[in-house]
Parts: sequence; structure tokens; C-alpha cells
Amino acid sequence: MSDVFNEVDEELRRDKAQELFTRFRPAIILATLAIVLGVSGYKGWQWYDTQQKAQAAERYTAASKLLKAGNLDAAEKAFEAFAADAPKGYAALAKMEMAAIKAQTGKSAEAAQLYMQAADAFTDPLYKDLATLRAVMVVADDLSLADLDAKLSLLTGPGRPFRFTARELLAAKAFEEGNLARAREDYTYLSLALDAPSGARTRAGQALALMGPEPEPKPADPNPTETDTNSKEATQ
Repeated sequence: MSDVFNEVDEELRRDKAQELFTRFRPAIILATLAIVLGVSGYKGWQWYDTQQKAQAAERYTAASKLLKAGNLDAAEKAFEAFAADAPKGYAALAKMEMAAIKAQTGKSAEAAQLYMQAADAFTDPLYKDLATLRAVMVVADDLSLADLDAKLSLLTGPGRPFRFTARELLAAKAFEEGNLARAREDYTYLSLALDAPSGARTRAGQALALMGPEPEPKPADPNPTETDTNSKEATQ
């Protein structure tokens, strides 16, 4: 008898399962379809993204070959056309190349503008700082020390990748303007920074040697002359 009851229970469970499957079949089918479509869509997007990057790399390489061959006009046009519809990172790199071409042809202001556009487009801090630094460097001769300070202040902060180059630019501008105290301060920093590039430390040491020792403060005259006394009284 137990076998008969077991067969009846098994039949009831089978019928119940069939009923549940029939009831929820549309939902199960939709869920399965959603999973399949989701996986297919993701794989399709990966394939499309890979294809887009591969095409972008080919176009960028083709424009770079024109630049290396010295065909600046054709290279600039190629990079400009490429930047118009390239992925964001490649477009920013293309603007960097266009800026370099502008700089080579003496169009410093246009080069600086393109470098800043690239800096705004980059998300990687390394490339962002590099583009910003180059934007300043191409017009550095036309800027004052105050201008350079304003544009490079963030780049000289701790841990910034081009802080030593930015500091050297500021030191050179200070020396050029005759601000020897500021130039000496920046060059001393560079000469003592153990993590600074060896070339920067060497140039800083040479600049400090050229400036000579820091002048001693002029001591006060313990015996002022009568003229000095009269002048002091006249101002009171």
C-alpha cells in the first residue's frame, strides 16, 4: 500500500509542478530572454567598442605618420577631422598633436588654446597636467611671473607629476625679471629635492652658482651722520 501512496504523492507533485510551470511560464520565458539579450548586448557592445578603438587607433596612426613625414598641413587636417568624431581620449590626444603643429609654425596662442582644450577633455591627471604645462610653456615668453604663478600654482603641488618642471619655469622667469630672491628660492628647492630629475638639479645648481652667494643683509649704521639725523628729524 505504501508504494501506491507514494505513486499518488509523486503524481500530485508532478501535476502541481506542471501547474506552477504553466502559470509562471511567461515570466520564466521573459526572464530567460532578458538574460540572453543582456549577455548578447554586452558582448555586442564589447565587440563594437573594440572595433571603434581599433579604427580610432588606425586613424590616429595614419595622421601621426603624416606628421613624422613632415607633412604638417596634411597631418593637421587629419588630426582635426579625427578629433571631430573620435573617442574622447583619442580626440584629446589629437588636439595635443594639433597644438604641437601650431607651435612649430609659430602660432603659439592657438597652440596654447588647443592644449587647454585637451587638458579639459582628459580625465587622466597625468595627461591633464601635461597638457596644461604645455599650454603654459608655448606662451611662457609672453607671460609675467605673476601670470605663470597663477597658471602653474596647482601643478607645483606635492605629488603632481610635473611639479619640478613647473617650478623650474617659475625660477627661470623670476631670474629673467630680476627677482633673484624668488629665483634663488626655487632653484634651491630644485637643487635639494632628491626626487627631482637629475637634469633639473644640475641646472638649478648651475643657476645658483651663476647668481653667486646670497647677499648679506646690510647692517644698520651705529653712528648716523648729521645729514642722516637731520633727514630723520625732517620726516618727523
